[in-house]
Amino acid sequence: MVLSGALCFRMKDAALKVLYLQDNQLLAGGTHAGKAMKGEEISVVPNRFLDVSLSPVILGVQGGSQCLSCGTGQEPTLKLEPVDIMELYRGPGDSKGFTFYRRDTGLTSSFESAAFPGWFLCTAPEADQPLRLAQLPEDGAWDHPIAEFYFQQCD
Repeated sequence: MVLSGALCFRMKDAALKVLYLQDNQLLAGGTHAGKAMKGEEISVVPNRFLDVSLSPVILGVQGGSQCLSCGTGQEPTLKLEPVDIMELYRGPGDSKGFTFYRRDTGLTSSFESAAFPGWFLCTAPEADQPLRLAQLPEDGAWDHPIAEFYFQQCD
């Protein structure tokens, strides 16, 4: 199946903080000016050029006009880049830095960087902190990053 456009999802971390865009950065929080936020619409397409059994996805915001990237340095650096999500979907160019392997674990999913194995999208336990990449500790202690997300299609 070939997509004509990106699918729309909303993401909340396991602590129910929604992802929202502020100053060209994705943050995780729950309220703004005393009102509950609905959260950012996340554009999603599969990466057709990587192993489909690993559920590779590309994540974007603002209608897919910017995509989450892990960068190309020695260490991953999560940032939004002005790249059209459908160009990444259609073209066999180097899209690995924009790709995350989605792993479903019951009701939640985790997202591991394809370019940096062992690094996962995560949020801080505190509200209104940036979405980032981290290597997860073995013990899963509560004060560590939250790497499980509710990933639900937009209504």
